[in-house]
Amino acid sequence: MLVVDPHHWLTDDGHFPEHDPKLRNQIIRVAQFIEAAGLLPAMHARETLIPCKRRPSGRQCLGLMWVVKTADQRIHSYCPTCREDEALISNWQDTLWADGPMDPVAIDAITGDRSTDPTSN
Repeated sequence: MLVVDPHHWLTDDGHFPEHDPKLRNQIIRVAQFIEAAGLLPAMHARETLIPCKRRPSGRQCLGLMWVVKTADQRIHSYCPTCREDEALISNWQDTLWADGPMDPVAIDAITGDRSTDPTSN
């Protein structure tokens, strides 16, 4: 089981590190667990769309990760299929992902172009 405080891996300003791609991928996965569980009441759970990353007996597990907010406000993520992939996350409450997904942003706020339509060809 991975036991992690995300602040040990984030930069001083709370962002993902850029110097180590493997570490960056690990903390992004932790951030996804935080985003999925942050607004859950204690002792509640939900399935995520985060795939299990384990390969029991050399085959990829097809399970999806679940997150639980524990009574002591930690986040426990686990794969109910293989029961091999799990993490316990503490000290996550002041991360950028604690309040769930970011609020929607108008496309022109990103592109500066009101004519941008992602559905047009």
